[in-house]
Amino acid sequence: MNAPAAFDRKVPMVGLVVDDDPVIRLLVRQVMERDGLSVHEACDGREAVERFEGLKPDIVLLDVMMPRLDGFATCSEIRQLPRGIRTPVLMLTGLDDLDSINRAFEAGATDFINKPINWGVLAYRIRYMLRSASILDQLAHQQESLAEAQRIAHLGNWEWDIKKGVVYWSQEMYRILDYQSGITPASFAAFSERLAPNERTRASDELRRFVRFGEAIDSVCRVVLPDGSTRHVHLLGTTRKTAGNRARLIAGTIQDITDRKKAEDQIRYLAYYDGLTALPNRQFFLEKLQHTLSLARRHGRILGVLSFDLDHFKRINDTLGHAIGDTLLQAVAQRLAECVRASDTIARLDAPGSDWLARLGGDEFGALLTDLEDFHGAAKVAHRVRELLQAPFRLGEREIVVTTSIGIALFPDDGDTPANLIRNADAAMHFAKEQGRNNCQFYGSGMNSRALEKLSMESQLRQALKNEQFLLHYQPKVDVATGQIVGVEALIRWRHPELGMVPPLKFIPVAEQIGLIIAIGEWVIRTACREARSWQSSGCPPIDIAVNIAGSHFRQTGLPDFVSKTLAEVGLPAHQLEIELTESMLMDNTEDTIATLQRIKDMGIKLAIDDFGTGYSSLAYLKRFPLDALKIDRSFIKDMPGAACDAALTTAIIGMAHGLNLKVVAEGVE
Repeated sequence: MNAPAAFDRKVPMVGLVVDDDPVIRLLVRQVMERDGLSVHEACDGREAVERFEGLKPDIVLLDVMMPRLDGFATCSEIRQLPRGIRTPVLMLTGLDDLDSINRAFEAGATDFINKPINWGVLAYRIRYMLRSASILDQLAHQQESLAEAQRIAHLGNWEWDIKKGVVYWSQEMYRILDYQSGITPASFAAFSERLAPNERTRASDELRRFVRFGEAIDSVCRVVLPDGSTRHVHLLGTTRKTAGNRARLIAGTIQDITDRKKAEDQIRYLAYYDGLTALPNRQFFLEKLQHTLSLARRHGRILGVLSFDLDHFKRINDTLGHAIGDTLLQAVAQRLAECVRASDTIARLDAPGSDWLARLGGDEFGALLTDLEDFHGAAKVAHRVRELLQAPFRLGEREIVVTTSIGIALFPDDGDTPANLIRNADAAMHFAKEQGRNNCQFYGSGMNSRALEKLSMESQLRQALKNEQFLLHYQPKVDVATGQIVGVEALIRWRHPELGMVPPLKFIPVAEQIGLIIAIGEWVIRTACREARSWQSSGCPPIDIAVNIAGSHFRQTGLPDFVSKTLAEVGLPAHQLEIELTESMLMDNTEDTIATLQRIKDMGIKLAIDDFGTGYSSLAYLKRFPLDALKIDRSFIKDMPGAACDAALTTAIIGMAHGLNLKVVAEGVE
């Protein structure tokens, strides 16, 4: 007789024969061994129970009538053991009354066979029981795997038999809803009880449509647990219908997506909010503006966009450090957000909160003004923002006062797309800066032309440096006593291929704004030193050459090293180079300024103050600086000798300079 497929495995199945009759045990053993089982014996029920856990049998054949512990009691005790729950037990009994059969099944017997035993039938009975047990084991394993997978995925399943009114929940669904299986009956009412109050009606309506029309359920709900915590769950459902197209059974899944929702919220925050200030970012502002524009068109309303930044914020970063700058931006954002919450003129069309306000980048902010009656409403808000930010900010031990320049663009007059409105508000803001900062300007077409001209100049300036379009002119310095040329000042010019010669007043301010001034300054120093050295090589007598340094260039810590390296490369003596600085540059961060000046002075380079008399002009500061010369600003020179006041001031400056052992140069004598 061939062994069934269920027995085809590397480790033989184990059978346990329990009978006080050794002959019966022998005969049963022979039947089981013919089918490839490894057979063990026990002479009574007590021995069988004691050996069960160690043997781990796949099937037990158990006699009913035995000493010490009969078959009924033995079967009952085996069922109490961890491995005995699903092990098939075949009772061998000579009793054929109905009570004995009922007792056998009540004790947990899988099946029974009467004595005298039909050995052929017994063999088939054993195979059937082993095959059934194997299938049940596989099913149980699959159920356990499914339950584990559902636990890992936080996924439960449910069914509702509409005709019978029976609802089934999986264990994971009980866990998700924080109910105890076996205590709380599964029902839609129990599920609804866990929903957030404002979602119960929606869930009931969806279920009603689902039953009536067979619409699929696919929704996300908030579940509130007894401890007050909230979970987000995703419901999916489908229906099975009768022949009359009526729903007879609804089945679906429920998944706890709380962690995923948190991750999605975090991703959304990173995508739409600024990490430093927690305000919406430019992308959020653009999308919100697009939505609000649609509403404004539909309702025929005026909409305003404000663009504003902090005046001289770069100076704060450079002098106090980026940490203080970041803290200031956070304080500004917090103050503005508090202003919004108290406002009744901002963002009425949209969701509440501070979504009207965004950090567009750096120290630049944007604001959305909705439902305006006219431009006065926008001006009123801008004025309020300026007043709000002018109050001092207390940052630790420091008190910082800032001002802001604001640009305003209005829909529909100044643009009908988010990009146009933001661009034009930004242009108006830059125009406000050109008007002296700390003011508000509305967008205008003339101002836009100037902005475009400036933008064009920015691009052309970068090309000018790359294509060597700059050149130096040299203004001589003449000794009034001897009439000899004792030095020259290098003056940069831009030889534009289309505009011709462009003076520095036209392009130097733009170069400073776009951060190109340092590269231009280094070009001037390098070129002036190289040309001065070439003059001497051609036989000209040595003369001093002066170059102007911009404030941002002077504040660069690498300036002294660059000058030293340049002098060494071209072979120009350091005492022939003079660096000119303005008074305002010297007053900025005085201790660092003195250190930089001293490093330059120690190289043998001369130092001069340019445009003297237009800045601080403080003897208390001047006596601390290692200077060589003062250049009197041309505003004092150009009207002499007829202007008595200018003559008096110039005489005083000359006397002061000589008292400090400084040379004096008069500008504008030509």
